[in-house]
Amino acid sequence: MNFKKTIPYWVAIPIFFLVTIAYFNVEILDGKKLPQSDLVQFEGMSHLSQEFAKESGEVALWNVAMFGGFPEYLFSSIQNDPLQYIFLTLNGFLHTAHEVPATVFCLMLCFWLMALCFRINPWVAIIGAVVFAFNAFYISSIEAGHMTKMWATAFACLVLGGMKLLFDRKILLGAGVLSLGLALQIRANHLQITYYLIFVCAIYAFSELYFAYKKGTVQKFMTQIAPVMLGAVLLGAATQTYKIWTTQEYSEYSIRGKRELTPLDGNKQDLGKDGLDKDYAFSWSEGKLESLTLLVPNFYGSSSQESISPDGPMAQALEQVAGKQQASRLVNDPNFKLPLYFGDQPFTAGPIYLGAVMCFLFALGVVLMENKTRWWMIASIILMAMISWGNNLQWFNYTLFDYFPGFNKFRTVAMALGVACLVMCLLGTLGLDKLIKEREQVDLKKLLCALGASGGVALLIFLTAGMMNTHGAQDASIFQRMLGTNDARVIGAFTDGIAAERVSFIRTDAIRSVVLIALAFVAIFLYIKEKISANIVLVVVGLLAVGDVWGVSKRYLNDSDFVKTRQKKSHVKTAADKEILKDKDPNYRVLNIAGNPFNEANTSYFHKSIGGYFAAKMRRYQDLIERELQPEQMKLFNGLKQGQIPADLPAINMLNAKYLKAGNNAKDVILNPHAMGHAWFVESVKTVQFADEEIAALGQLDVKKEAVLDESKFELSKTSYNVDGVATATLNSFNNRHISYSTSNANDGLLVFSEIYYPKGWEVKIDGKEVDMKRVNYVLRALEVPAGKHEITFDFNPSSFVAGSKVSYAASYLSLLIFLIAAGLSVKQRVEKK
Repeated sequence: MNFKKTIPYWVAIPIFFLVTIAYFNVEILDGKKLPQSDLVQFEGMSHLSQEFAKESGEVALWNVAMFGGFPEYLFSSIQNDPLQYIFLTLNGFLHTAHEVPATVFCLMLCFWLMALCFRINPWVAIIGAVVFAFNAFYISSIEAGHMTKMWATAFACLVLGGMKLLFDRKILLGAGVLSLGLALQIRANHLQITYYLIFVCAIYAFSELYFAYKKGTVQKFMTQIAPVMLGAVLLGAATQTYKIWTTQEYSEYSIRGKRELTPLDGNKQDLGKDGLDKDYAFSWSEGKLESLTLLVPNFYGSSSQESISPDGPMAQALEQVAGKQQASRLVNDPNFKLPLYFGDQPFTAGPIYLGAVMCFLFALGVVLMENKTRWWMIASIILMAMISWGNNLQWFNYTLFDYFPGFNKFRTVAMALGVACLVMCLLGTLGLDKLIKEREQVDLKKLLCALGASGGVALLIFLTAGMMNTHGAQDASIFQRMLGTNDARVIGAFTDGIAAERVSFIRTDAIRSVVLIALAFVAIFLYIKEKISANIVLVVVGLLAVGDVWGVSKRYLNDSDFVKTRQKKSHVKTAADKEILKDKDPNYRVLNIAGNPFNEANTSYFHKSIGGYFAAKMRRYQDLIERELQPEQMKLFNGLKQGQIPADLPAINMLNAKYLKAGNNAKDVILNPHAMGHAWFVESVKTVQFADEEIAALGQLDVKKEAVLDESKFELSKTSYNVDGVATATLNSFNNRHISYSTSNANDGLLVFSEIYYPKGWEVKIDGKEVDMKRVNYVLRALEVPAGKHEITFDFNPSSFVAGSKVSYAASYLSLLIFLIAAGLSVKQRVEKK
């Protein structure tokens, strides 16, 4: 065996490890942590569920801490999941506490494995893997806490790698890699990345079918490859049966499900349609030219929080208005940042920057690779780019939104360009591999084409930057708020200053890209002219490509973003929290009125909140927020100004919002005397026929005595009840899976619970006998309870999770077994061959 050929296989993982340490040294070596906004919210929403799991040993399938309660099984994992050990191994390689560097390490490792499946030189694969993992879009996503997106992207590499092995007739190994890769990819739980990956895989598969047809081998393809590929896909998906089933089940009742209310603007066209609102779904759409940030990071101003140049146009504008000393202080303040981004998206944490050198290598791959390899990749990239343009390409994306299954379930379509980065990086790595292996195939004409398509475009951007309109649509309003003035002269000076600052940044980055590409071009030119060796060109191009993305990524995630562990603690009990927690009954709810309670989950860390933070709320609860809770908040604010809490807050009161939290001090805690408690008997029920009538009636309801019910969906034996003065409903126990009550009533009655109605998974019993749960007051549970004393129990055991878990266990072990057998046989064959 030639030991030299095995060296890259032995050193790849140590290289990835060292590169990871080099970038994240302050976390790994100094013990600092990265505060990530999305993870802070997740910690808040999941804390009470995690505490329940620790105490009970059960999976918390229902979240008690947000929105009055909602299904948490969407992101619950089965216990002792065999695939979980792979995640733990990857995290454990860098210690389990370091998920940020572990994620980047996983991106490198999975891309490298994919590259090997595509028969790329292992040294070239290492270069491609590092560039792929450290591109600015992935790093800024990690900085924001979008970890599941990055895990899903990493495992997408294994899916493509498995497909390549299958198409190369390595049937057993391909099936093993494909099924395991898909299992891990779905398990990462970012369905939007999975959805876009399906498009890419479908294009790849149809491309292979087309070339098999041209070659006359379509019968072999359909009988030998296609069935195995289908089986591997089904097995991979089966490992995540519980996730797919629960997600499908919940989606019907989420904001991605059917609309039941007439929109506030009165437009009835969308009534009954499912999916997100179109404006909401496409709010994060890339501009068509904005995609050029792949080549020039600052082409559209980079991010919405950028430091400015100390001697740039914006600094000069500051100096004119605030004076030299004040301007200098502001410019040199690391916390002083301005929104240099001026594209179509509301805001952004950073550009989707693939790397100038990688763009050059991608162009090289386009001109060097054979049709069978390049065309499916080019088609995938074009499709992902078109999707990312969202409402800037309405004829295409609105058609998909209205007619293509699943497309209207997702927002932030700009994310599709992140998937394109994977394919572009693969084609660029293949181009470099082709260059190394077949130097004689690379003539000057092809090299110049690649140079023109990358460096030429960057040079054109540099030359025309001054002609661009770099004024942002919100610039004037931003400076009006920042400066507290409407003086047109002052505002104009600042808007012109920031526009000129953007031009300066564009030119700087454009010439940077030109220089990097030129250096890579010279190295490759010398190589094809046989002036330097393959090793030298790999070192030079590799250092240029890695240094390129490394430098830009450090703008968005660097040592200064990490804080000491004790400073990172995001959820600290305030005096207000301590005051509320004095309540001996822990099953009250809290409404945080210090900010927007429906866009934060910090309150949920310590309390059961009627607010929260989740992008896929239940449709009816979102309706309640928009139609009742937010208007009631305004009424509450007006009442508090007059020193009183209005009694007519039906939604807030029926959700048992016992405490109002107006700040962090103990005196900011306000007791709501009108909160309805855990459950209560009502005297009468108003029946309606439509959801519009139901939500309208709720606003006029005396919830202590009345309830409203949609009789087109639920039946009651009567609508009027005798409630005696001693009728009681007592809460006995309450957790994420089980609730029990004791009731006493002299007459038959309708008992309303301050718990959110969800039709799936709840087993409801009165004295051990199963009964049907009703929905009243638009979102609450209710039961008809016979006269006398009774025990009522609610148990959450959704079959989608319970039964789905059993299928997932079996499929996971089978997938792992196939992979291990295939990998073992592959190694055995290679050893025997050597």
